[in-house]
Amino acid sequence: MDGIRARITIRLIDATSAPSEGELRIWDTDVRGFMLRIAKSGRKTYCLKYRYSNRQRWLTIGEHGSPWTPDTARARAKEALYQASHGDDPQAVKIETRAKSGTIKELFERYFVEGRIDKPLKRDSSWKVDRTNYTRHIEPLIGKRIARELTLSDLSQWQAQVAAGKTSIDVKTRKQGRAIVTGGTGAAARSMRTLSAMMSWAVRHEILDQNPCGKIQKYRDDQRERALTEDEATRLWTMIAEAEKAWVITKDFADIFRLIMLTGARRTEIVALRWSEVDFDRARLVLPPVRTKMGALNRSRYIVLSAPALDILQKGKRRGEHVFPSSVGDKPLVGVNRAWEKVRTLAGIADVRLHDLRHSFATFAVENGASLFQVGRALGHAKSVSTERYAHPTDAGARAIASDVAARFVPPSAPPANDDGPADGVQADLFGDGRAAKVLTGG
Repeated sequence: MDGIRARITIRLIDATSAPSEGELRIWDTDVRGFMLRIAKSGRKTYCLKYRYSNRQRWLTIGEHGSPWTPDTARARAKEALYQASHGDDPQAVKIETRAKSGTIKELFERYFVEGRIDKPLKRDSSWKVDRTNYTRHIEPLIGKRIARELTLSDLSQWQAQVAAGKTSIDVKTRKQGRAIVTGGTGAAARSMRTLSAMMSWAVRHEILDQNPCGKIQKYRDDQRERALTEDEATRLWTMIAEAEKAWVITKDFADIFRLIMLTGARRTEIVALRWSEVDFDRARLVLPPVRTKMGALNRSRYIVLSAPALDILQKGKRRGEHVFPSSVGDKPLVGVNRAWEKVRTLAGIADVRLHDLRHSFATFAVENGASLFQVGRALGHAKSVSTERYAHPTDAGARAIASDVAARFVPPSAPPANDDGPADGVQADLFGDGRAAKVLTGG
């Protein structure tokens, strides 16, 4: 739209509402070509339309706010017009900066450092996911490409290659570890989000002119939620006990799986649990901000414990700072994936991820008549300040929900846990046909 003409002032800006569609342009009456663009989102940007080398050009001065006010932006516009009238391009420095934007790899390295300043609320774990997506699926295929030269065709081809599994690998990473990357449409979708976030950051910092990722038809993320049936839940609970008793998995692995089932907690919240985070008196886990998704907002997370969950922790042996310590150093237990693979296969639920136990907890709670708000409390979701005022009575209700869910998991005749746990390397005939299964231990 053509917009309006008026002297741009703070008072005028404060009195002007954002348009419902498109953008509103306010052309300054003092300096020719100087204007303020107001987007429907409310974003306000100072710009200048000028001519250089017989061509019309646009200069983006900056967003309204420190350091750009009507006066400072107007002064920059006057300076730019003076430069253009004397044969100097006001955007020469910007053009040179963009020309030096470098490769996708170089730009990502800047993003992983400088981007953290722009996104203080983004969790370290999210940055790690971005780094993983980049390392495994972006850098191998397009890392050496010049960022400004990426076309829609390039991005479509790259996305298709990731979806087809071109970045798949299976390599040994350390003595007992492997990195297995499968690719697929889910990996393509997640990697595209990471690439798009980086390029949007580069556009905001005027390193790139545009983010072509927004114009690509993207794959759908193949992540899905899988809730256990009640029969599957009791079968899994029973199989965990049988596998522990037969020394296929250690007591630590068995208790980790049980606690995830009984609390709906995330895997890392249980695997890396410290004794200092267990409040036995109030029957709950108290996770500090650094261990929560809302950690950037300095909020602790409270996860209530049902009687079976509390019993597991009360019977636990203290062998250091962590509830489930590694056998090497003061670190959390490792090898959870291998142990879970064994258990879920034996239980006949090979398609169930460890995270699906959390989803199953929520599903059972809702089926038992709990509201979504109550389920949120039982899952330990972060709450507003007003909600936290009712923490004590709500915790009691959440504990009742957790107890109901525990009853869905634990069969009436559940076999007792093996208190001592198995020893390393012990062979057991779990299957009853002479086949031996080696104990999985953490390292």
